[in-house]
Amino acid sequence: MSDSDTYVDVTDDRTRIVKKQSEKVTDTLYKKGLIVSDLRRYLTSTGGTSGKLQDNPKLHKPGMPLRTIVNGRNHPTEKMAEIVENELCDHVTSLLSYVRDTTNFLNKIAQIQQPLPDGTIIYFLDVKAFYPSLPREEARAAVTEALNRRVQPEVPTNDMVIMMDTVLNNNTISFNGDHYMQNEGTAIGSQLGMNYASTYMGAWE
Repeated sequence: MSDSDTYVDVTDDRTRIVKKQSEKVTDTLYKKGLIVSDLRRYLTSTGGTSGKLQDNPKLHKPGMPLRTIVNGRNHPTEKMAEIVENELCDHVTSLLSYVRDTTNFLNKIAQIQQPLPDGTIIYFLDVKAFYPSLPREEARAAVTEALNRRVQPEVPTNDMVIMMDTVLNNNTISFNGDHYMQNEGTAIGSQLGMNYASTYMGAWE
């Protein structure tokens, strides 16, 4: 949590403030007629606590560094995160289909050219601290582009992005009586995770 590029210390628990912001966004969507009363109730039904910091030791690495995980099951924005993540599902499914097709194509080429030609370089690319290090501005652009491809969306892209920003800009975390705000990327453990991260990475690639 000492990584100042990702986390910032805050003096107190901001859960009540975050809950009010989340409810305001939800009420605006409802008044616009973009969500029904049942969904409005679902989005505002959380009791409201900050994310709880947990750690998972990376046993396969020297020194067993800790992977930071945030349990946000009762966070005021978690259900909003779920909605945004679900909206990106079809886009990510099409990305995975593209990856599978490309992999099959490359496998066929590899079967033809064995052994590999001289000068071939085999490499693997990994992103360190993937979720927490996602640049939000670039990720927002990638998500906006993906949401604009939807056919007959119930909630317009601009409103979905507002929901996404509400989640990301209010990611409060508590541990041992200390309070933090995550100011970059998304939390490992948040509902806004895999599809959000994969959408950015797909655009990056």
